[in-house]
Amino acid sequence: MKLTAPLLGRPALEHDCLAFDSFGVKAACTGITTPDVTIIIDPGASLEGDSFPLPQAEQEHLLGERLEACTRAAAGAKAIVISHYHLDHFIENRDPDLYGGKVLFVKDWENLPPKQANRAEQFLRAIDGLPEEVIPCDGRAFRFGRTTVEFSAPVPHGTRDAEPGEVVMTTVRRGRETLLLTSDVCGPVEEATVELILEAKPRTVILDGYPTHVLGQYEADLDLVRSIINACRILHARTLKTMVFDHHPCRDYRYPALCRLIYATAKKLGKRFGTAAELAGETSAVLRGYRDYGPTRWKKWRPLDLDQARRILERAIAERKADPALLTALDRWVT
Repeated sequence: MKLTAPLLGRPALEHDCLAFDSFGVKAACTGITTPDVTIIIDPGASLEGDSFPLPQAEQEHLLGERLEACTRAAAGAKAIVISHYHLDHFIENRDPDLYGGKVLFVKDWENLPPKQANRAEQFLRAIDGLPEEVIPCDGRAFRFGRTTVEFSAPVPHGTRDAEPGEVVMTTVRRGRETLLLTSDVCGPVEEATVELILEAKPRTVILDGYPTHVLGQYEADLDLVRSIINACRILHARTLKTMVFDHHPCRDYRYPALCRLIYATAKKLGKRFGTAAELAGETSAVLRGYRDYGPTRWKKWRPLDLDQARRILERAIAERKADPALLTALDRWVT
């Protein structure tokens, strides 16, 4: 999928969703091109899990296609971004086409969770000598001509102090266009992450939604409702025109029902919204798999509506697990 905004008759900023879960692979790889530079963010992809309703052979075929797309796009790029060291966000190979002669912006390898620290060390050792430069990018900004690339301070991969650690979000600006890619914030769940997104005043946000595939009964999950409120709050931003909503939710064929409040809010606000596949006019792979092969893990479920979301919050507040202000936020931001 490519979206182009003109600036004096030339593309100011294009983005291409190269590999995402809605295409049938674990990934959030995005190519961004301006007249000054081409940047590939999180060039990687992995197989989906056991609950994904496509046969293994088809999943492997899709993975090969998307990894090839990431590598092909990266060959013509000046810069590569690795927001964190999960294996669906970077390719470990010593690949000159992918890393040779590139400026490599990476999540700082200091103070990582043990698994990511080991991966980072192995990866950086493996590609040693290939990139033009390897730059820890947390909280920093860089210029390529009239294009600015900004990286957030580290934000939680989900909730604060969650086991997966932290990631950096990427913002690219050129002319009037601003695109922000969240990478792996899981919703977002945390209010501080939402504030950083809003402060960037993006026209386009590529948002990784809540990992609903980890849920049992959604009624018991406060973080899902928090993520819905926060996604809807971002949709209300005056500068925002487009939100690509992908990655974690698209591993779960229930996502249209569990995230229906976000879809409804986007529709009411007139924002361009959907998964990478949906915005490209395609059916998300997980829904195609469910249609063609039937259910896997989940046999029955109900849509999450506004009343049910409110009951989840009221119960959490009564148990002193949530701030009462969440009820006000629900009424303010969610349709």
